[in-house]
Amino acid sequence: MRNDGTLTQEEKFIRVIDKYILRHREQTRNNEFYRKFYMLFVGYHLKYFYARAQYSNSCFHVDNIMQMFIGVVSCLNGNLLRQLTSGGSLLQSLNSLVNYISKDPDEAERIYADLLAQDERGRISRSMAYTPPRPGGRKRL
Repeated sequence: MRNDGTLTQEEKFIRVIDKYILRHREQTRNNEFYRKFYMLFVGYHLKYFYARAQYSNSCFHVDNIMQMFIGVVSCLNGNLLRQLTSGGSLLQSLNSLVNYISKDPDEAERIYADLLAQDERGRISRSMAYTPPRPGGRKRL
């Protein structure tokens, strides 16, 4: 937490992770759960850190996600863990996420590349939105 009482982007993401784990607490923790959990990391990275070139030092996307992971985990402290609904489960899920990524880094890289392509496609389509001409037509020279 910053001195002015606001949360850092990493602390906000920890709260998002807590809500994700709480929402899926009844679901079995299989590869599908961790694939979606990884996609949550990738989506958050693309939305909040990719554009600012934060946690983007490597040309390998998985390395950038692991940099973000370290940044998020370094924000965890006892006070923040007590505020979370699923603090113990959060630590276990983060550990299992690292195992999921380590097991098949090529798949993790592919997931990131797919989501990055979707994000860039959306940005391009928003920037190319059609704007109708002004009423009255074009001014003559």
